[in-house]
Amino acid sequence: MPLLRTLPLSTLDDAAYDRLWPLLDEGERARARRFVFEVNRREYVAAHGLARLWLGRLLGRPPAALAFAPLTPQGKPGLVDAPVGLDFNLSHTDGLVACAVTLEVGTRIGVDVERGERRIGAELAAAMFAAEELAWLDARPAGRSGRDLVTFWTLKEAYIKALGLGLSLPTDSFAIAPDGPTLVRGGGSLPAGQACRLWVRDLSSGHAAAVAWMGPAWMEGKGQPPTDLVMEEGLADLW
Repeated sequence: MPLLRTLPLSTLDDAAYDRLWPLLDEGERARARRFVFEVNRREYVAAHGLARLWLGRLLGRPPAALAFAPLTPQGKPGLVDAPVGLDFNLSHTDGLVACAVTLEVGTRIGVDVERGERRIGAELAAAMFAAEELAWLDARPAGRSGRDLVTFWTLKEAYIKALGLGLSLPTDSFAIAPDGPTLVRGGGSLPAGQACRLWVRDLSSGHAAAVAWMGPAWMEGKGQPPTDLVMEEGLADLW
């Protein structure tokens, strides 16, 4: 089953960041130091610290000993010496970081988080969204603005991140329907024999979180129980 852990940055004090910093490897620390603004540095440290603590707990390994390397040419992160079936993904935005994990063989996962009040312009939506998605938005009271647009954005980002393709996949080449939500048109992006499940959640922090989980189609057919998303929050049980 897919797992999602979120971490509101409002719950972290200076002491927490001091505990997260030693968990990062030298490359992560060097990148963190390059951020111009402290808020961006803290988002990065929190996201990578969360991933290390949570993956360490799930795998029974010391968080600081984990080593990461890109899985795809577009840079989707992977774990060196990962057990078969592990895939994970990170996302961070103003005030929140998140890590999604799947441990089932043949599955992949992507996550995106955004502020619920984020403003995405109608021109950007027209350029980035599929015709089916724009038609659905046009029928909504807020049209091509507001929370509905943010929901679509997070779902599309999560789907692309699960594939590990980055912006090499045109965002208007596939379409998502809000009911479910479901992938209604893959445009050839979903590998043959694979199924995709999508979730979107409104969090108490005011953010939207979307998860895309991909696995063999048979995993949700032939009498298999439906896969559901398991959500957790914070670091208290991970230290």
